[in-house]
Amino acid sequence: MRLRFGPFAFDPHSRLLWRDGTEIALPPRVLGVLEVLLDRAGEVVARQELLDRVWKDAFVTDTSLAEAVSFLRQALGDDPQSPRFIQTVHRRGYRFLVTPEPEGSDQGQTGVRPGSDQGQTRVRPVSDPSLTPAPPARVDWQLIPWSIAALCAGLATAAVWHTATSKPPDPPPVARLELRTAPGTTFDREAAPIAISPDGRSFAWSACDGATDRCALYVRAIDRFDAQALAGTDGAHAPTFSPDGRWIAFFADGALKKIAAGGGAPTPLAAAPDPGGAAWTADGRIVFAASTAGGLSIVDDQGGRAQTLTAPSAGRGELRHRFPAVVPASHGLIFTIASDPDPEAPDTLAALAPDSGGVRVLRRDVRRALPAGIGYLLLSAGSDLQAATFDTRTLVLTGPTDAVAAPPAEGAPEFAVGGNALAIVRGSARPSRVWSDGADAGPLSRLRAIAIAPDSRRAAGIDASGDVWMVDLGAGAPTRLTFGGLNASPAWAADGSRLFFSTRDPDGPYRVVSRSASERSEAPVAVRGLPPQAFPTSIAADGRIALTVFHDGHASVGVAAPDGSPPRILTDGPFDESAPAFSPDGRWLALESTASGRREVVVRSTTDGRRIALTSDGGSKPHWTADGRAIYFTSGRRLLCVPFAGDGSAAASPAQAVLDRAGERPLAVTPAGRVLIERHPDADSAIVVLQWLRELGERLPLPVNPPR
Repeated sequence: MRLRFGPFAFDPHSRLLWRDGTEIALPPRVLGVLEVLLDRAGEVVARQELLDRVWKDAFVTDTSLAEAVSFLRQALGDDPQSPRFIQTVHRRGYRFLVTPEPEGSDQGQTGVRPGSDQGQTRVRPVSDPSLTPAPPARVDWQLIPWSIAALCAGLATAAVWHTATSKPPDPPPVARLELRTAPGTTFDREAAPIAISPDGRSFAWSACDGATDRCALYVRAIDRFDAQALAGTDGAHAPTFSPDGRWIAFFADGALKKIAAGGGAPTPLAAAPDPGGAAWTADGRIVFAASTAGGLSIVDDQGGRAQTLTAPSAGRGELRHRFPAVVPASHGLIFTIASDPDPEAPDTLAALAPDSGGVRVLRRDVRRALPAGIGYLLLSAGSDLQAATFDTRTLVLTGPTDAVAAPPAEGAPEFAVGGNALAIVRGSARPSRVWSDGADAGPLSRLRAIAIAPDSRRAAGIDASGDVWMVDLGAGAPTRLTFGGLNASPAWAADGSRLFFSTRDPDGPYRVVSRSASERSEAPVAVRGLPPQAFPTSIAADGRIALTVFHDGHASVGVAAPDGSPPRILTDGPFDESAPAFSPDGRWLALESTASGRREVVVRSTTDGRRIALTSDGGSKPHWTADGRAIYFTSGRRLLCVPFAGDGSAAASPAQAVLDRAGERPLAVTPAGRVLIERHPDADSAIVVLQWLRELGERLPLPVNPPR
């Protein structure tokens, strides 16, 4: 006897599935899962029970079951985020949401339900009129029960016929709406600003006040117009939802925290002095990137000690792992690998298998990626927002990419996905660049990792292909210094005669080289005695080289003598320190340090090691003024300058703002105080597309690969 649900019919005896009369070919294990779920329709069937009944004595894991359920959902056209048929019950199992209807039943077997544990029918008890005495009655009264039974049978037949012949309801239309930040705020530019709950019904984002540049979390339901600010989330970045949508994880004050989506007191979970994204797993743990150098960590969402999950490979030039995302169907993980100390450089997309723990490289030149629906990845690459087909079982890309939607403007788009909703932040255009005196940036507009020469007359930077360029700031003339390889971290000699930088071949470690700034034909010369994964940041007048060294999951500051002897590592704790800059007299190093739990600027003596904390509210990218009596540093969008006495004492006066304007951030500053400014358009709204996966499926169909 066939069982009908929606447009489908299933025969438990022959184990065949039809849709509108057309047979759907499915593997035996998938059909076995369907049979058990139909037999227990409306009940939660535990994962282990499904494994025991379908796979019996075979040795398999939950991954095989997840593959079968995913394959069955594809055959039924079911969305796991908004299911019509198969619901995932968190940490318990699966439930079939529709009660199947039999096509017909034999007389005297009301309540028959095919597909029991023994392969036989189960009969619901019915009342027997012979067990109760019947009073004498006329013949017409005796016909009434039979008439009622005939009427019920007719109604049941009509209902079955209507169910079998009626068309399924039309799917919801593709819709687009605008999501706006609170008045006076814009989306955070320091990290991925927006998240969507797994069911696609709620949004959370980090937005920054235009006057103070301080960020906080906001939440809004899809059926509401107003957004709610979450108290206690001052300084919050990079929100992400829990699998049930009831909690939000975020970073603030050098820590990973969580807060109820409806509001409440935030709970610190783990230290994260230099965060790089987080993802919440189905088993109640959070994977996150916590430091300037190193891999991903994982912590229980109830708190506890964080454990190391991945480690970068120094032999392949890896510096950091960041932007994790969970692949729901397989419990695998995707993340990006940073191989450049510049946070604006593109990453490499990789996948981590849950069973083997092996890391597989998927694609290069990717900024961030997220799983989308079943069988797709959504990723930003350059100025494009792209989708690619993705095998969730083997964690490999299976076909070409396709543009998801025209980006709101040129530039790397910020985006989020959840359920059948996609959000793209507007205003993510390529920023414009100008000097603080109003002059156009010229060739510097297309370079990153910009380093200004000590005489303020030249600059160097890295282009999109990874080559080093030198720019004459007076004439605006660019000169290409390298032709191939991957290059990073340019730094000028104190007299401006040479340029130091790190270079590597693909999949190899970095090495420090230098070349003359005036002789174009001279090839870079390797600097002797320096370890791999070292990056020059400042060169003193006596030839000493200040370095950021990546080693054993930490970033450390080192100083190398010009005689080629091994560098002296100055960092003296289990924290990250980087970006050292020599004072003009060579007596002091200003650097970034996370010793306090978040990134701050400290000054350290090169003779006796004395340390002086320069900031207490966040700071990075220190640079000295030409006379060595003050230090520039950045804090969010602001460029500040703090006095520094030659005896090593900071002046009593607080840091003064050199640049603090909404929509602008400092990119570089010359020793003479000229600032290169990057201007961003306002980013106070996002476009939300509902049912976008249906459009994507029509343009980029999934390959069909049955599970084992």
